Amino acid sequence: MYWKIEALTAKRSEITQTFDGSLEDAKNQALVYGLEILNITPDYPAFIKSIFQNRRLSSSVLSVFFKDFADMQKCGLSVNEAINTLNETSSNPVLKEALKKICNFINDGRSLEESFENTKIFSKIVCVSLSAAEKTGNIPELSDLLAQYYNFKDENQKKITRALIYPGVIFCLLTGLSIFISIKLVPLLKAFLPSGSGNSLSAMILVGYAGFIKEYWWVVISCLVTAVFLIKHLWHNYSERLMEVILSIPLVGDLIKNIELSHVFLNLYVYQKSGVNIVQTITNIHQASNTCITGRLILIRERIFKGISLGDAFKQDPFFPPFVCQNLSKGQVSGFLPQYLERIYKYYDIKSKESIAALIAIIEPSLLVVAALFLLTILCSFILPIYTNINRMGEGVFK
Repeated sequence: MYWKIEALTAKRSEITQTFDGSLEDAKNQALVYGLEILNITPDYPAFIKSIFQNRRLSSSVLSVFFKDFADMQKCGLSVNEAINTLNETSSNPVLKEALKKICNFINDGRSLEESFENTKIFSKIVCVSLSAAEKTGNIPELSDLLAQYYNFKDENQKKITRALIYPGVIFCLLTGLSIFISIKLVPLLKAFLPSGSGNSLSAMILVGYAGFIKEYWWVVISCLVTAVFLIKHLWHNYSERLMEVILSIPLVGDLIKNIELSHVFLNLYVYQKSGVNIVQTITNIHQASNTCITGRLILIRERIFKGISLGDAFKQDPFFPPFVCQNLSKGQVSGFLPQYLERIYKYYDIKSKESIAALIAIIEPSLLVVAALFLLTILCSFILPIYTNINRMGEGVFK
């Protein structure tokens, strides 16, 4: 539920703020922000709006925002002036609402990290990077870094989406075509089959498939729904084992591993570039995304606590290739760890592109072969026997 709170700030200025959660949660949030509550009422319009509104910001929106924020800072605008300007020019309602909250928090004396964090829109990496930027005074540089980070994520998402569109469309069309042919065409062709032709194995399979789909379509849908819930349950309880199985699949496993490694080392690069120590970096990454690889990072963090160097800590886990361990050792010794982390994530970005290309090169012709076999089966099971029978009938009439 959403609650509209009329309150006084620490500077005794009156504001109206909306909080989500229970009534007690809203009151606690108001106290955390140092607000003196004057009146609190349910905000039904905000609740209804939230049902239909996507509360997440896309990587492309965040990339543009941080780029504009950095550029305005370089032009000499203060943080508050830049955010106010972006709030006025933004067309994204979620971002606009978040920037309005940030302005209120900053005016109330909150730090940049706390202001962004309290919107519950921005990720941990944004808040930590801005905190480091505020302490060192290099907000424009780190805002540029965040813009590059989200631009990289956006390009990766688009790259994967574009790569999967064609196979996905072909698969959906083939599935729909097979169902349509089985329900509409196969029963008609079956009626014209000469006696004895329907006893072939291919014809029996097609007729049985068509009858099953027509009579028990609800079983198919139920099985698909059950499979989705079963996969979710197994992933929730046995994610590490499932990930090990998935990573062992040729091509698919390589693709997922390369994408995950690219993403993890990109996060490591941004945190290190922001000045966050490696232990806190690993903790933040694991908290933001609890995956198989980030779980391994926690074990690496424990080894670092025991005094093992970063390169050797990674080397003890056979999951990470020698290329990673060697670059991390060189980066730590030379004092240029962020540059080596950048090299690693860019390397695995290239590898992921190669893996996608290899996978698509196999999927596309495989789908076409399946389509050809399906049509060939219909041709051999129904069309050819019917055509042969018609020819025989014609020969008998015109002799």
